[in-house]
Amino acid sequence: MQVIKVLIPKIGLFPLDYHLSKEVNLSLGDLIVVPFRKSNITGIVWEITCPTSDKRLKVIDWQNDAGGAQNDNIGLVNIDLIKRAADYYLSPLGTMAKLVLPVDVLEKPIKTIVQDMPEKHALHTLSEEQNSALNIINKTTKPILLKGVTGSGKTEVYFHLIADCIKQGKQALVMLPEISLSSQIIQRFTERFGFKPAIWNSTITKATKKKLLRGILNGSVKVVIGARSSLFLPYKNLSLIVVDEEHDASYKQGEGILYNARDMSVLKGNLLEAKVILTSATPSIETLYNVRQGKYEMALLKSRFSDASMPIVEIIDMRNAELKQNTWLSEELIEGIKVATDEGNQCLLFLNRRGYAPLMLCKACGYRCGCSKCSSSMVIHKAKKRMECHHCGQIGKIHTNCPECHAPDTLVLCGPGIERIEEEARDRFPNLKIKAVCRDVSVKSEEMQELLAKMESGEIDILIGTGIITKGYHFPKLSLVGVIDADLGFVGGDLRSAEKTYQLLHQVSGRAGRDKATKGRVLLQSYFPENKVLQALAGAREEEFIEQEILSRKEAMMPPFTKMAAINITGKYPEKTLSMAKYIASRAPKSDARILGPAESLMFKLAGRYRYRILVIAEKNFNIQKYLTLWLDHCKIPSMFQVKVDIDPYSFY
Repeated sequence: MQVIKVLIPKIGLFPLDYHLSKEVNLSLGDLIVVPFRKSNITGIVWEITCPTSDKRLKVIDWQNDAGGAQNDNIGLVNIDLIKRAADYYLSPLGTMAKLVLPVDVLEKPIKTIVQDMPEKHALHTLSEEQNSALNIINKTTKPILLKGVTGSGKTEVYFHLIADCIKQGKQALVMLPEISLSSQIIQRFTERFGFKPAIWNSTITKATKKKLLRGILNGSVKVVIGARSSLFLPYKNLSLIVVDEEHDASYKQGEGILYNARDMSVLKGNLLEAKVILTSATPSIETLYNVRQGKYEMALLKSRFSDASMPIVEIIDMRNAELKQNTWLSEELIEGIKVATDEGNQCLLFLNRRGYAPLMLCKACGYRCGCSKCSSSMVIHKAKKRMECHHCGQIGKIHTNCPECHAPDTLVLCGPGIERIEEEARDRFPNLKIKAVCRDVSVKSEEMQELLAKMESGEIDILIGTGIITKGYHFPKLSLVGVIDADLGFVGGDLRSAEKTYQLLHQVSGRAGRDKATKGRVLLQSYFPENKVLQALAGAREEEFIEQEILSRKEAMMPPFTKMAAINITGKYPEKTLSMAKYIASRAPKSDARILGPAESLMFKLAGRYRYRILVIAEKNFNIQKYLTLWLDHCKIPSMFQVKVDIDPYSFY
């Protein structure tokens, strides 16, 4: 009997051998139903010229339509993508295939979503600058960085590219870093194109994903707006990939395969010969470096759309501020809020910290209310009347007496979260309409839509938010942005802390004054106003800041001038985990690569397990994947430890 190899999209699997019940004309990439364990499942035909085998193999019974008569094929490009991505991230093929086929597409009943597209589109007329950017994009075959100041109309530029895709019968993908961001984009898209794009993210049901996946496979779904996982779906004729807010950290997967969707979009675009557009007002250092190296092209939008002016950025030196106990708004910021709201405009107060207070201490014995499973403090959520760990999700009641010394009235709350800022704002401005928003609300799509609608219609005077509110939103009457703690992002040992903080503060600043009738102002409260990030923001010295960042990376021989990988070792017991980490480090083959560690991760204990990290830094021409494979193949690692390799690590917590 004929033997074929089939790749089943299951975590940890490799291609499996099967017998065919009869000779069938198959192609690489065909989707067929095969027996697996105790059920039938869709797999990908991986090899068809396999030698005959005497082994007892499972049989694909074509007589009973087990093979499926759908004639669906994921295409050779997606097979190549699975192989390359698996090799790059040192992942099993089946794990990577699970990203391409996240649901069983041949599982019955089989239904398909078809997008009904009108012939005419109501696209906005582009400005001269936008048309110039569009011409640059159309003339190049390289990935393109579309860099534009906040409010410059980057979205309108790539809408014109999507329109060209639709006319040619091709498919387009727009990736967004946040689920909540999609609501405004979807609304704008529907207004321009007259139909709704397909949405792919973690909130849609399995049944909807099956229908969408079939439409993506057969080409009836033309436009997808999705999260990072939408990149790997098996599009029939994808010709445009847009990575919106390409600098955003959420494009890096945090569990499972630790891939970066931005980097993989460039790989997929190259394999497909599709256009790849990376958009951002504050591009990542890696992307800017690739532009300088000539690997990417850049199209610039230097001015805001409809002649709106950029906001004025001012730093408030909090060292001179005289704040009452448990207050966080300076007099300058309060005065700014009064002026803005008296003029009928809106304010945004930004603090990237959920909850009411990030820490509870006992002033008698010094006890810190920490998470029992993590090296972190429990965050007090006054509205929910509980404490939460924002890392493992543990929940506890708010203590009235100290759990350590049992003294009454000794527990104090340290620092503010957005709930505390909301409370202070309501005390200061009892007649204004105030609303707080964070990730807790953003995952509830309906609540977020309602809040955005109220903000756009002017029903909210002061919006208080975390990082969730910094990206992409357009509020015409928002004139003042107040950053409560501009120093917050500088804490920690992250390679990219200055870059990330600049991007975050620049993005939140960009919410102000986006309409030409509204003059924008940004107030940054800081206890370290001399910081280069804040000075760059206040002085509009972006180029100078980027030069300093690139130079510091070059001098330290850090990415993007080198390659980096992390070996993360976790275990239940700290001493044994450290011993295992030292053993793994001692087995490193001799090479020119720098080996740093093992050292405790910044978040040493997470969800009850202790974590150590070994960093590997090597020259750009060094085959770091081959080196790591050779290294770890010579290590005997007991099952009580988890060892995971992170290629191009983004977070060091």
